[in-house]
Amino acid sequence: MLSCLVRALYGDLPHEQLVQASFFSLLLCMIVGVYWMMRSLKDSVFATTVGLEYQPTAKMLSLVVVTVMLFFYNKLVDMVPRDQLFKVICCGYSGVFLATAFVLQSSTHGLYGSDGKALPASPDRLVGWVHYFAIESYGSLVVSLFWQYTNSQMNLKEAKAQYGLIVAGGQVGAISGCTLVVSSKTFGVAELYYFGGLLTLTPPIIVYFYLKRFPPIVALSSAPGAAAKRVAPGFLEGLRLLFRHPYVLGIFAVSALFEVIATILDYQMKVLGKASHNSTADFASFMGQFGQATNSVSLIFSVVGTSFVIRNLGLRLTLMLFPATLVVVIGLVYSSPSMWVLFWVMVTIKGLSYALNNPSKEMLYMVTTDSIKFKAKSWIDVFGGRASKAMGSVVTNAFKKPVSALMLYGSLISLAIACGLLLVTSLLGRAFERLSTTEQLIGMDGPSTDEEVQSLTETDEQDDAEAPLRKN
Repeated sequence: MLSCLVRALYGDLPHEQLVQASFFSLLLCMIVGVYWMMRSLKDSVFATTVGLEYQPTAKMLSLVVVTVMLFFYNKLVDMVPRDQLFKVICCGYSGVFLATAFVLQSSTHGLYGSDGKALPASPDRLVGWVHYFAIESYGSLVVSLFWQYTNSQMNLKEAKAQYGLIVAGGQVGAISGCTLVVSSKTFGVAELYYFGGLLTLTPPIIVYFYLKRFPPIVALSSAPGAAAKRVAPGFLEGLRLLFRHPYVLGIFAVSALFEVIATILDYQMKVLGKASHNSTADFASFMGQFGQATNSVSLIFSVVGTSFVIRNLGLRLTLMLFPATLVVVIGLVYSSPSMWVLFWVMVTIKGLSYALNNPSKEMLYMVTTDSIKFKAKSWIDVFGGRASKAMGSVVTNAFKKPVSALMLYGSLISLAIACGLLLVTSLLGRAFERLSTTEQLIGMDGPSTDEEVQSLTETDEQDDAEAPLRKN
């Protein structure tokens, strides 16, 4: 009975693939667990040290910060073996989080003065800006690195079977991190930062044991597929690949358009949430509850729905399902703009994003070379994510006062973007199915740019009948 249920949800999953999925699930659990703990603390600490009204400005400035970091990251990919990237990057972030924890305990530069009262918020308080940029970039860069590495370690058939379990591990970590923040009054905000800094050191350890269990196979340069595994050097190689291939630009659009919508809705929720919670700990607890609910939805769906939906609907319809859901829930926000409506709308779209949209989006990279997976993907995830959040912040900054204008115009703009996203996912899904059928890789010699554009735009009467993924 149980084996039949597992086969229905995940397809054939051999023991070795289950072990591999367990390693990646644990790795994502630690990465996402740290991120969600820090993310839930981020806004409350920023509101206390700098002021929530400066959050749109912080989101726009974070674009500059991550752009600079991307240049260093692309150089790092040229210099450091892929499995060693976790060691270098995670150790750096661990140092920043531990230093932030130390400063937050200070009675002159931290959260509270010697009298126990909160220090006045000011845009001149550097710790608020530094911790904000660190957490924002960690969520983009380290999570992106995880998927870059994971996509390079398995084929499409393995990904369809394993990604649901892998995402479930990430949601377990996210729920755990949010649960700790809900109890921030008990543990202390600075103490949670110390804990997060220490946990950030665990991903390199997990990768070390993964490589012990699954040693990398060194392919000869003349071996079939070796060219697809090579990562071309260069600071700007990722950008070159991004603009060279329309298919990759399509992935960029899928990633970026949703983030614009999420930024607008997220700010709407936080404005109403902050108005209803006075203290830093209370607002942090509210955001912790949001994280718990979001990741609970995502955990349940990733266990029982991710692999099942992708294998049965096919990638194109799965990609289109998410923006269709966005259209519905944004209409709900427009008709009834309240804190709890926004809370549950954000829970729904964030949960489905983590459990369904992100895994299906990652599978789009299965028909690309490793240069695109590591170089172009880093620009899509990190720069694209920051740029789209900055664009969302332009909207929220323009309509932040009065709140009624934010609710009205923010919802209308989000609805228009969701409709555009629905069209893009349809075109991109069709192109993926053609590439999978012909076993072509974007980034190799052929298809040409003109052929890629044609695969994105031409219609095919058989597309709807070819829903199941066919490669591997």
